[in-house]
Amino acid sequence: FENTTWLQSASGPKSCFHQLSITDSSLQLSLFSIEPTMASEVPAVACTDPLLKGASAIQGVTILDGGLATHMEALGEDIDHPLWSAKCLVCKPEAIQQAHTDYYAAGADVAITASYQASVSGFKELGLNEEEALAAMRTSVELARKAAPAGCLVAGSVGSYGASLHNGAEYTGDFGDMDEAKLIEWHRPRITALIEAKCDVLSCETVPSALEAKALAKLIDEVKHPAWIAFSCKSGTESCSGEPFLECVKAAASSAYVVGVGVNCTHPSFVKDLVKTCREYLPKDRHVVVYPNSGEVWCGETHTWKTGTATADAAFVDMAKEWIASGADCVGGCCRTSPATIKCLRGAFPAAATA
Repeated sequence: FENTTWLQSASGPKSCFHQLSITDSSLQLSLFSIEPTMASEVPAVACTDPLLKGASAIQGVTILDGGLATHMEALGEDIDHPLWSAKCLVCKPEAIQQAHTDYYAAGADVAITASYQASVSGFKELGLNEEEALAAMRTSVELARKAAPAGCLVAGSVGSYGASLHNGAEYTGDFGDMDEAKLIEWHRPRITALIEAKCDVLSCETVPSALEAKALAKLIDEVKHPAWIAFSCKSGTESCSGEPFLECVKAAASSAYVVGVGVNCTHPSFVKDLVKTCREYLPKDRHVVVYPNSGEVWCGETHTWKTGTATADAAFVDMAKEWIASGADCVGGCCRTSPATIKCLRGAFPAAATA
């Protein structure tokens, strides 16, 4: 008989494998290397990179904003609704503009719009037809633009399809019968509306799987607009769907218009290893974008935060320094981070004009 076993002796972008072959008369051990195709397989950037404009810090770090819904609640808004903060695009747009203003004042170079949860089907619950829903998505960009100081950027938020299901699927990748083609068709009107409103860059975020990343990358190539794709991850090596994070990064970087890849709405303790994977695979002209949550866990079924210890702002900044040292260059916060968090980040990485 013959039995062959593969044993990996090292991790990282270049791995060494041992082939152990056992036969009835011999034992063989062979050693060879498998070196995955790295940055050479990533297409050259085919657009002007808006994030270069945002890199205002001496250290070359672009500061993103923090949790929009978190701050909306702090401002007194009730966003317990299928549309989440996008509800206020219709009901109270001035509150959204104020939230953006507060994040820019805290030192953010980039505001991410209140369109994360926005979809045509979602707005139907507020009685809006398709055109009215798309107009609301365009409004999300206009509100951020009104709040933006000169030189600051507006990123149009494109939330995962899973967020529209209201069951936490953006943290599992369980999308039912949705395939790549269906995901492209579902995302197209949202992305088109944000581009029509002249967002500087698309923020495709909380993506749990390579499947959705492939769909988004193809659509981004179709619309030819700069974008980043950020994944939700459940460990330092896996996306929330359980796939190897490297495979997700490859899927995202397949578009010539994706100027950055990274993670968001992920526990901050996982981020350093995820950044290393991005930086090892991506060419130097691609950004590594990270904006994790505070460490608390959201339950999509009960709409509550699970009991746990949130990361204090000072500790968050200490970890951010490690992310940047590992190769991240766009850093902010997601759920349960606040303008105070962003102010601390800005203090650690001061803008050139104020240093």
